[in-house]
Order: sequence, then structure tokens, then C-alpha cells
Amino acid sequence: MTRDKKILYAISLSTLAALLLTLFVPQSSSRIIAAILLLLSAVLSTIFIKKRSILAIEKRQVLLIMATIAVMSIVLYFLTALYFGFRNSGYRMSWQLIWVYIIPITAIIISIEIVRSILLAQNNKKVTVIAYFIGVTTDILVISNLVNINTFNKFMDVLGLAFLPAIITNLFYHYISKRYGRYPNIVYRLIISLYPYIIIYRSAMSDSLLAISRIIIPMLMYWFISALYEKKKRYALKRHGKLGYIFVGVFAVVMISIVMLISCQFRYGALVIGSESMTGELNKGDISIYEQYDGHIIEKGDVIVFEKDGTRVVHRVVDIKRINNVNRYYTKGDVNEHFDTGYITDGNIIGVTKMKVAYLGYPTIWLRNLVSKF
Repeated sequence: MTRDKKILYAISLSTLAALLLTLFVPQSSSRIIAAILLLLSAVLSTIFIKKRSILAIEKRQVLLIMATIAVMSIVLYFLTALYFGFRNSGYRMSWQLIWVYIIPITAIIISIEIVRSILLAQNNKKVTVIAYFIGVTTDILVISNLVNINTFNKFMDVLGLAFLPAIITNLFYHYISKRYGRYPNIVYRLIISLYPYIIIYRSAMSDSLLAISRIIIPMLMYWFISALYEKKKRYALKRHGKLGYIFVGVFAVVMISIVMLISCQFRYGALVIGSESMTGELNKGDISIYEQYDGHIIEKGDVIVFEKDGTRVVHRVVDIKRINNVNRYYTKGDVNEHFDTGYITDGNIIGVTKMKVAYLGYPTIWLRNLVSKF
């Protein structure tokens, strides 16, 4: 192995290892640490890694396109407040906000794109993969970290809200950096990352839908830019890459559908059956699709989703009593010998089951069991 390759691998691998360790640092410090690590990596990469030129055609036009799309996406995001309403961002412009959030995030974005462009310019497949995981890890650090994951639900939040969007967005950032240079990525990322700390109010749209937008927008930008500037490449992909497009499209649709069901943003939600108390009707490992409860009449015999003692339960209503103008629902698992302890009221009910998807929930159960061991 040549000296240049040794330096290349040393810088890229040490950067990735340091960032992975930073995932386990409290979030109050992780951004600052990540900013310092990436600044150091950018300086070392600039000084010690041999420079190679990259093909950066139409870079000004692409920079303008990405900046425009970033602004438009922010405008559309705030227009969603007409449906979801507004909420306070919780941030107030101050020196503390600048030092703790704005400066570290700015440093992270600029540094990671410098590192990415230098590593990609080496045309080394292994280093390209390392650079990709550096980008994914960095995105997760900006959004969340692993310190506070003490339940399966929190693990799924990080997986769906941070990890999956990071996978898609960094594929796009890699493409842009390789083809059009680092500056379009830097401008786009600064715009979409810093506005939440500058504008006091934001849309009350859920984090799940924001995560979906982080998946969809980069995919749309990729298709738009490649169609606009890469006719030859598009023709080649049309002939040889149909399966790739189909796979990405199906994967995105499936993941978006799962996130929307789990977040229960609209009329229906999904819940994995993790016990055997409803065997026959709902078996362990099935996914129960339920309709959100909005005050409609619950009848004896309905299988409902409700929350009790901080846990979501899917059991059958076996008795209903109305006392002091309050409905009391008594529930029981079909295979359990006894009724559930106590009763629930309308405020406990989340939804009424409508259908099930057999066995599809087993991967979630396996993940839950794995997480519980740590």
C-alpha cells in the first residue's frame, strides 16, 4: 500500500470511528464535538490527501436550483401550518443559541462537504463507502443520538426519523458532490438546517411527516437534476437501470407507508401484536391496522387499542357501563382467563381494529427483544 493510500485510509477511518463514538455522547455536547472532529478532518484532508480534480459541470446552475428548492420547501413547510397549525419553535435568538446550535451546525455542514468532496475525488470505492457512512453518521448526530435510547419506541424513532432519511439524503449528497462539487450541497444544507433556529414559529406538522419529506425531496431533486443535465446518463439508466428505479421507488413507498401508519397521522394506524392474549383473532407477530377513535360508538365485542399504565394494549370489550355520564369499558384478552384489571374510559381508547397483516410484525418483535438486552 502506498503512503498516500495509508494517509487516505487513516484520515477517513479515524473520522468515521470518532463520529460513531460521538453518537453515545449526550446531545448537548455531541454537536460541538462533531463540529470539532469534522473541522479537524477537513483540515487534515486538505493538507495531507493528494488533490484530484473532479468533473464539476453546470455547478452554478445546480447550486441555484438547489438553493431555490430549499427555499421553496421551507415555504411549503410553513404553508402546511394552514392545516396543522403553528407552534413555537422553542428557540430565541441569543448568543447561546448561536454558539450551541448555529455555529456547530454550520461548521459540521461545511466540514463534512469538504471531507466528502476530497474523499470522493480519490475515485477509491472503499473510501467512497467510508465517506458515505461518515455522512450518515453526521446526519444522525445533528438530529439525535443514541444516549437516550432506553425503550424500543425511542429506538424506532431514531431509526425512522434520523437513520432512514440519512441513508437517502447522503446518497443524493454523494451524487451532487461527485458530479457538481461541494458548494450546491453546502448552500442547500445550510438553508434547510438553520431556518428552524432563526424563525420563531414553525408548522405543527409531525416529525414523522418531516422525515418523509427528507426522503422525498432529495429523490425528486436527483431525478430533476439528472433529467436536466445528464441526457446520456439518463438514456443509459433507462436501458440498464430500470430495476434500480423500481427498487428505490417501491422501497420509498413502503417505508413512507409504514411511517405514516405508525405515526397515525391520518385515519389509520398500525400496532405490532407482541403477546399471545388475543391468539386466534390477532396472533403474536401480526400487525393490527386500527381506525383512530374520534368518539364514535364502541360496542361490546369490539377489539380496541387502548393505553393503560403507559402501555398500548389490544383487547376485546366484554362489558360497558355508563356511570355518572362516563363510559366504563371492561376488557379482556380472548385467551385470558380473567378480565383486565379495572376499566378504561373514552380517554384511554386509541382506536378500533379493522384488519390484520399476518406475521409481518415479527421483525419488530425481534428488534424489540434485541434492544431490551442492552
